Amino acid sequence: MHATGAATRSTSSCYRFFDRFALQPLLIAHRGYRACYPENTLCAFAQSLCRSQMIELDVQLTADGVGVVFHDQDLTRTSNAAFVVKELGLSSLNLCDWELSQLRLLDLGTWFIDTDPFATLRHGSVDRLHLLSLMPQRILTLRELLAWAKSNTMPLNIEIKDMRHSRMNDEIVPEVIREVRFAAATEDVIISSFNHGYLRTCHRLAPEVATAALQAGSPPPNLIAYLKKLGVCAYHAEDTYVDATLVKILRAAGLHINVFTVNDPSRQQQLFRFGVTGIFTDFLESAVYELRQRG
Repeated sequence: MHATGAATRSTSSCYRFFDRFALQPLLIAHRGYRACYPENTLCAFAQSLCRSQMIELDVQLTADGVGVVFHDQDLTRTSNAAFVVKELGLSSLNLCDWELSQLRLLDLGTWFIDTDPFATLRHGSVDRLHLLSLMPQRILTLRELLAWAKSNTMPLNIEIKDMRHSRMNDEIVPEVIREVRFAAATEDVIISSFNHGYLRTCHRLAPEVATAALQAGSPPPNLIAYLKKLGVCAYHAEDTYVDATLVKILRAAGLHINVFTVNDPSRQQQLFRFGVTGIFTDFLESAVYELRQRG
C-alpha cells in the first residue's frame, strides 16, 4: 500500500525521528531526572544526559506569548510564586497570567529540597549540599531549551499543555512550531499533547514534525484508525491501560508506543518484553540498570 500527500510526510517524519535510536526500548526522562532534581529545570535536564535517550518536557505560553517549560497551570507547587505574587502586583497564580520577565524572578528549584517529593534526599540518592549549590533554578524558555538540546544532541518530547482555559489557546501550537523551526529542530523533536486538536493543528502547520497522541485512561474506540486520522506516529499511553495485545496491535500498524510513567523495574521489564518503543520514567538510575541487565 502506498501512502500519499500528508500521510507520506507524517510517516517519513516518524521514521526520521525514531530511526535515530540505536537502542530500544528508549528510556525517556520524565520532565528530566525529576526523582533527584527539580522537574523541568536545566539541572534536571543536564542530569538526564547519558542516563536517557530522550527528554520529555512541558510547554505553555506566558501572558506575553513566550513558550516556557513548566508543567502545572498553577505556579504554586514547583515555585515560590505564592510568596512573591503580591510584590509583583499580581493576583493570579496561573502561569498564563504572568509575563516572562516576572516568571524569571521565581525560584523553581528550592521547593524540591524543602519537600523531597521522591524521598531521594532522605535515602541519600542525591546530596542536599549539591542541590543547594544549584539553586535557584530559573524558568527556561522553549527557545533556550531547544538550543541546549541541540548542543547536547538530545532529542526532545515536547508536550504542549492544554491551554483551552486561557486566551493563549489559539497561539500555543503555532508558537511551538515557530520555535522548533527557528532552532532547526524539526527532525529532533516529537510533539505530544492530551489535546488531540492541537495535534491536528501541528500536522497541518508542520507535517514534517513527528507527533504523538497522549492518552489518559482507556484507548479511544477504533484506535488505529483514530491515530492514523490524527496523523501521529506514536501513541503515548497511561501504564495502567497497556498490555501485550495493545502493543502488538500498535506495532503491527507501524505505530510506536511509549508508556507513562513507569518507575517499577519489574513493570519496565514486562513492557520491554511486550515490545514497547519506550517508557517515561522518573528514576533513571534504576531504569538504566535494569535495561543493562536485560542486555
